Amino acid sequence: MPRLPVLLEPTVHPMTDSPRDRVATYLARQRALYVPSVITEAGELLADLLAVAERHGVPPTAEAAGWLVTAAAESVSERHGRRPEPERTAAQARPLIDALTSECVRRGLTTAPARHGGGWDVAVEPVPGGRTWGPARTGLVVRIYADADWHVMVDQRRTRTFTIYAPATPAGAIEVAALLDDIMRGHATNPFADRPI
Repeated sequence: MPRLPVLLEPTVHPMTDSPRDRVATYLARQRALYVPSVITEAGELLADLLAVAERHGVPPTAEAAGWLVTAAAESVSERHGRRPEPERTAAQARPLIDALTSECVRRGLTTAPARHGGGWDVAVEPVPGGRTWGPARTGLVVRIYADADWHVMVDQRRTRTFTIYAPATPAGAIEVAALLDDIMRGHATNPFADRPI
């Protein structure tokens, strides 16, 4: 007689990380960048979702909460990276670029015109002892478009572009400048380095 497989009870792993940490871990594996306020907001949504799930008998274990982490992270990110309706005007973009430029300068970054236009942008020159990119050993550009929110790219003609999920507000621009500063100085992950998905 054939042996039947032994069914094991699933191992229950309690969630030991905070909801914000769970979201941050999930987002770190994505091909985009996220500012702290977006991660915090998604963590707060996850905490609320976990509380509702627990009231419905879903335990807050790592396995059971996995899809809730994804839902919270993606829901909040979508709000901060989608196309503005109607499209953004120059009058709406100017305060965002001004706030970004001011914060970059306050942090000691040197701004310059972008080598290749395409939206409203701020180019940042390499910092001494920091990272450079491409054959020209250039810096980065942060750009906001009429039909899209924040993006970062190398200041050269051909480059990959990464979405930065951040509020399209002057406060969001300040967070984007802080992220840019950390990338330039090597204090944050280099999004342009090859990394596993």
